Amino acid sequence: MKRLIGNKITRRLIAILICLSLAPLSACFDLGEFEGGNGDYKDYDESFGVVTGLFDGGSHDYDVDDSLFNDYVVENMDWEDEDDAVKSEEYAYIVIPFEKQLKVESLALFVWGESVATLSVNAFYFESEAEFPKKIKYKTSPETEIVVVKDVNGNDVEQEVEIEYDDPPEEVSVAETTCDVYNDEWSSFLLSDFMQEGYLDGLLHTGEDGALYIRFDVNSGLYKDKSACSFRFICLLVRAV
Repeated sequence: MKRLIGNKITRRLIAILICLSLAPLSACFDLGEFEGGNGDYKDYDESFGVVTGLFDGGSHDYDVDDSLFNDYVVENMDWEDEDDAVKSEEYAYIVIPFEKQLKVESLALFVWGESVATLSVNAFYFESEAEFPKKIKYKTSPETEIVVVKDVNGNDVEQEVEIEYDDPPEEVSVAETTCDVYNDEWSSFLLSDFMQEGYLDGLLHTGEDGALYIRFDVNSGLYKDKSACSFRFICLLVRAV
């Protein structure tokens, strides 16, 4: 069953947008246990590893402090140094690794589209690197491959087989939502009310080796009938309690 953003979440997201235009970072956001005095968000930055954007053909790595959460980024919705800017790609996944044990209440991210589209967003949490998807299906990924197998006589023969990819099914997502993106305009989405196996409190319980894989279905090879959408992302807002 799809979990839609309710009125309470919508109001919270609107409040975030208002804060962006009216107040400096340190005075605006309620990031829960990450709150620090005098704009000190060192603990916030150290709670995440390098964020990776995976797309058909490659990946880009982004440091949270440099590219996704600092005073300049949040107040200007832009990057002070172009070298830190997030590149526009058809991202299939954004991977957020955790360096600490957290209880995440919500996660918001802003995206800048290059076309008008509705992004279906699914999030999947993996407790360790051993569980991370190793073989991701992209738009250009083949459905089958040729492998060498033994026939009944023990001879090597080629056989076409279906490729098994590691992408998790929607049914095991811990949170999902949608995001309407527009050409040359910032929009946003928020993940909350997490449904994590073993927990009933609506929080995402992370460990220091875990990672959240946020999938954008329009760019995934699981949905080849959907039109792909290039976008950039900025302003990662995580509230922990």
